Amino acid sequence: MFNLIQLFLRLSGFFVFLLLEIVCFTLVVKYNQTQKDIYVNSVNVGTGLLHKASANFRYYFSLDDENYRLARENARLLEKMYNPGVDTLEYIDTAYDESDVPQYVFQVAKVLKNTVNNHHNYIVLDKGSDDGIAPHSGIITNNGVVGIVRKVSKRFSVAMSLLHRQTRISAKIKGTNYPGSITWDKMENNAQILSLSDIPKHAKLEVGDTVVTSGFSTIFPEGIIIGTIESSSVVPGKHALDITVRSKLDMTNIQYVYIVKNLFRKEQEELLQAVMEEDR
Repeated sequence: MFNLIQLFLRLSGFFVFLLLEIVCFTLVVKYNQTQKDIYVNSVNVGTGLLHKASANFRYYFSLDDENYRLARENARLLEKMYNPGVDTLEYIDTAYDESDVPQYVFQVAKVLKNTVNNHHNYIVLDKGSDDGIAPHSGIITNNGVVGIVRKVSKRFSVAMSLLHRQTRISAKIKGTNYPGSITWDKMENNAQILSLSDIPKHAKLEVGDTVVTSGFSTIFPEGIIIGTIESSSVVPGKHALDITVRSKLDMTNIQYVYIVKNLFRKEQEELLQAVMEEDR
């Protein structure tokens, strides 16, 4: 307390000067119309700037909610696109009419972690088994394929990114039915350069052709964009073309994704397994 009093006494001159300045400023503004107008205008400008800054601050922190809302709307559009003629519903556990069951359901998930610089890259999502997510579900964005869910917990999922040496996506060149496989080679040191293999030499293609998912797997529906052909060449001694594909997706900058749930996957796989066992 004594130190506080000493500090006040040392600064008493400054406080007196400050008080006199305030009094003088008040008198000038109060009894001079020109200065009063300048003061009022300055206050209004300052208040406007403060309100604008406050609005921008609130808008910035509401962007995440807006992006999520837009992602949900896009998910509904994707469901209509890949389930033609079916009235799609939002949740996998909704009681569907037997004749009105969509094959593919798209659920929005937020990316919590995404690695891109390793040989085996993973993505962590904020949806898990409590949300109906299961392993081997596909992951996409509006710009293309992202990866495949590998493991899930109650609240989270971990997916193999497209930038994972073991990820193979069944693909084809749009307009053809030659099945191939999309893989990523770390040696290219480019997150957007992919390889399309198993396309036969006699297949007709051109640089710039679009590469899409084939629909031959139970993970992705047919027609989801992957990228465009950047180059192709014939390798001596091989029956397939060596094709380089440039992805339309920037894997280093993804915030929301869509988890693709094939509601018929179990039925398809069980039927195929039964046939394979009969042929043994």
